[in-house]
Amino acid sequence: MASMASMQGLTKMSFQRVSTAEQVRDHITTLILDGSLKPGTPLRENTIATTLGVSRNTVREAVLLLGQSRLIRHEMHRGAIVAEPTKDALINLYDARRGLEVGAVSLPAGAEVIAGIKSALDDLERAADDGDDRDIVAKDLAFHAATVRNFGSERIDAFYAQLAVELSFYLNALAASRLDYAADASFLEEHRRIYAAIAAQDHATAARCVEDHIDETIRRLHARLDAAEA
Repeated sequence: MASMASMQGLTKMSFQRVSTAEQVRDHITTLILDGSLKPGTPLRENTIATTLGVSRNTVREAVLLLGQSRLIRHEMHRGAIVAEPTKDALINLYDARRGLEVGAVSLPAGAEVIAGIKSALDDLERAADDGDDRDIVAKDLAFHAATVRNFGSERIDAFYAQLAVELSFYLNALAASRLDYAADASFLEEHRRIYAAIAAQDHATAARCVEDHIDETIRRLHARLDAAEA
């Protein structure tokens, strides 16, 4: 009985420590995605631990967890730093996105899924009217997450949610101005065409619209990377 109590205590302590590390990871993720921590910024354990009032071990674990999202990388003599967008990483990321989204819209969609996509489209259009770039990115990704729900798989939804974190990083880090989103009529029209094809159960057109949208997004992001490197 004493041995069981000891094991329960160890499990509880481990859970609490990981929970704190997850909170720290989520906080750092928010700072990266909202631009407070720029690409190339070093993540100094002492500074983070002191600022957040947690131990260095907790910060170290949070950084390890954060590495799973590919928002950071490790460099010799510098430690963990916020990742910088690269074309190779962008291509790999969008290959994964393409496979999920094209596969999802190629399937028959139920009324609940279609309603969810329409609601997400309405949210995106309102965000575009408001002109908040980061909110537009969030609503854009929410729209595509709604299409992926057509698989009917919680595991795929969870995987796409992880993918969306990295997508958000790229879209926010490389967003040049509102002209790329709210003032670009083609941006919203691409989403309207995707929704219309899904609602009409025109799977071939829906898949083609998603392919075209992803190709255009890659083109935009490549152009921004080229401009940043010039």
